[in-house]
Amino acid sequence: MTEPDPFDRPGTTPAPRRRRPAFAGPRDEIDLPPLDQLAPTLDPPWSKEHTDTPDRTAAYQHPDGHRIGLRVQPRGLAIQTWITAGPDLPPIPDGTDIEQAEAQAASDARLQPGRTWHAVLATRNSKDLADDLGALVRDHLLPALAHKPKHVSTTTNEQKADTTTEGPTT
Repeated sequence: MTEPDPFDRPGTTPAPRRRRPAFAGPRDEIDLPPLDQLAPTLDPPWSKEHTDTPDRTAAYQHPDGHRIGLRVQPRGLAIQTWITAGPDLPPIPDGTDIEQAEAQAASDARLQPGRTWHAVLATRNSKDLADDLGALVRDHLLPALAHKPKHVSTTTNEQKADTTTEGPTT
């Protein structure tokens, strides 16, 4: 055997492969029905658009240019929803200064053209996904067109349990 050259690169040792610990459970994944079946039915003038992936996405269009989108996030743990305001604001009517100021304040309080508002539905805690998704769209997204919320309130299961078990004390 020949002696190694002192200028040769040292031999490399393979990096140890990282494995998940034996006590770690499998990654969470929720099997959801296709989103096409869960997507809510919205009243006219909203119309549902055809998407390339109806099992993972859904989209709605309004004649005024507003759009609603729904998307299942990876592993099915959440459904992301959003609404985008159309390109035009309602005009400020002619009238007294007070009427114009009120109309301007209402216009400023709504979702501005081209802006989006997002809400997420956690699928793990939902008992009836179709009803919860419909309520999220009707109660949180659609009202944002007329009056954009300043923040999103979140309620955990522990908070729901506390409010249902506690009652007024007399």
